[in-house]
Amino acid sequence: MVAIFVALMFVCLVLTDLGVEKWKAWHAARAMQLAANGAALGSESLWRLPDDVHLSDSHTWFRPDPTGGLQIGADPLITHAIGAIRRIVLPIPGNQVAAGQPLFRLEQEGRSLTVPCTITGKVMAVNIRLQDQPSLLNSDPYGNGWVCRIVPTSIGPVPPKVHFGEEAILWLESEFTRLGEFLTAQIPTQMPLGVTSQDGGLPCPGCLGELDTAAWSAFETEFLNRE
Repeated sequence: MVAIFVALMFVCLVLTDLGVEKWKAWHAARAMQLAANGAALGSESLWRLPDDVHLSDSHTWFRPDPTGGLQIGADPLITHAIGAIRRIVLPIPGNQVAAGQPLFRLEQEGRSLTVPCTITGKVMAVNIRLQDQPSLLNSDPYGNGWVCRIVPTSIGPVPPKVHFGEEAILWLESEFTRLGEFLTAQIPTQMPLGVTSQDGGLPCPGCLGELDTAAWSAFETEFLNRE
């Protein structure tokens, strides 16, 4: 019961902070705009977000779990940037994790991204299917590609910045734009821009795979390890 109460309290705090009523006002107009943008970019699936999912500034998502914890995974910006993920290093069930500390690691061809935790709590379960099928992170990020389940014990001194509903879709779209700007600054001068970006400006799937380990570290700092 204590775990359920803590998790629900955390989610309630998140919902209050977001100002749900504000995004409801622009719901219809924004939905039309996103549909138009998605059609132009040819990647409508990137903007599809389940109703019960929240996104964090560190590009993890979470949803309340029926057992009283929070189910957590990587959002599409991470998986789109990496492309085909070769291996995931999962957290250890039973371990305590702290907000801002490493939670799981995604690896590809000698390079990796360490994804931090946005809450403090105890790891209660991990998705062992990802050990043999890391592609689930790409194909079903909010479903079978979930990473772990954590029971929160504290939200820390400063609650993490999270996004919900249409506001989350708007934020994620802006982050893809920012990713494009990041890639433009990172690519070597001899590499053509088209290697990392599609027509229309959307970064290509696996765009980070074209860059060196220094660029991966810069991506981690810019998009994952944000205060």
